[in-house]
Amino acid sequence: MNYIAIRPGLRAHKYVYTFVICLSILSQRLFVAGQPLRSPQTEPACIRTCIAKNIDCQSCVKELAERLSTPKHMDLPYYKAHDGVPDPVVGVRHHHFLDRPPWVPGSSNTHHQPGDGKTIAEGKVHTNCPAMRARSRAPGITLRMPYTVRFHRAGVIEVDCHWISEAYVHSLTVGHPVDSPWIRLPQSHMQIFTVGDSRADVWIVNSGIYINDESFMSSPNADPADKGGSQGNKWMVLPIPHKLPAATWHVEQGIFSSFLRTGRNANIPIQLNFTALDHDADFIEIAKGTPMIQYVPVVLPAVEVHEEPMPTDTVDYLVLLSKLHDGGDIRETKEHDLGAYDTMKSYQLKDNPGYVQHSARKARGKNKPSADEL
Repeated sequence: MNYIAIRPGLRAHKYVYTFVICLSILSQRLFVAGQPLRSPQTEPACIRTCIAKNIDCQSCVKELAERLSTPKHMDLPYYKAHDGVPDPVVGVRHHHFLDRPPWVPGSSNTHHQPGDGKTIAEGKVHTNCPAMRARSRAPGITLRMPYTVRFHRAGVIEVDCHWISEAYVHSLTVGHPVDSPWIRLPQSHMQIFTVGDSRADVWIVNSGIYINDESFMSSPNADPADKGGSQGNKWMVLPIPHKLPAATWHVEQGIFSSFLRTGRNANIPIQLNFTALDHDADFIEIAKGTPMIQYVPVVLPAVEVHEEPMPTDTVDYLVLLSKLHDGGDIRETKEHDLGAYDTMKSYQLKDNPGYVQHSARKARGKNKPSADEL
């Protein structure tokens, strides 16, 4: 299992910003020329001989695999544009399915009290799903909105510049149509811009977080300058998992080559949807501290798919599942099959008030909740 950690570094400063940009460009060119191998932890005495003679030596293979593969643990430094910018974190808190389905009579959130440690579920966030739980634990760098911003219908953009003062609001108007507007906020390196969008409803927001991913780029599969590429060591740009999207905006997805390519900027791509805005509302607001996006490190191979006949063991397994739930075998019932319905009990639903929990296994149909409990 791979791990990732992030740690704070020095704050960005206006007097050294130009130097940082130049250094980033120089670093990029050095990395493009050839990826440096990480220093070996050990040096088997026979490694050079085995490589020269193409001998399959287990010690050498292990050593080379460690040096040539993606690091199993990464401790990435990050830098902040301002002290007040929310810190990035790795992973997200896994939400628990604590309430009954909305169609169940009497279902409400009134029994959840602030500070009780429970979180109202959003979307498909069942704790008894291993895949969803693993997605929450994925080593993705989670970024939050660095400030409160309001996008107005009339083209006005307002930013609460908390690094100047709590009351300072920077306001400007973007005329339409416009070709790729670029905005730098006052007394800050943070920018807001679009890329080839004349409607100005797709914005890229600097998060105020700068990440150094040189250790991730130390693999031969990595190419920091591979702009637009989709293979090798990449960062998946993903919305926050298990969270219902806002009606008026959402985060776009993408594949990012390296933070080295963008001056270590960690950006947030936002798609605005003014058609979903209430008629009596004038702007779309995104508050400071809102969880926005995750950068998840991945190694992407080239993939192709082709169709083959269904394996017999796969069909047998699917029939086994059906029989476990009294669904029968569709190979036997054929056109007379009417589908099936059953319930799946799980000990992991212990915090769900919509189901009755039992510590001991009971006969089928004996542990259904009563009408009062529903």
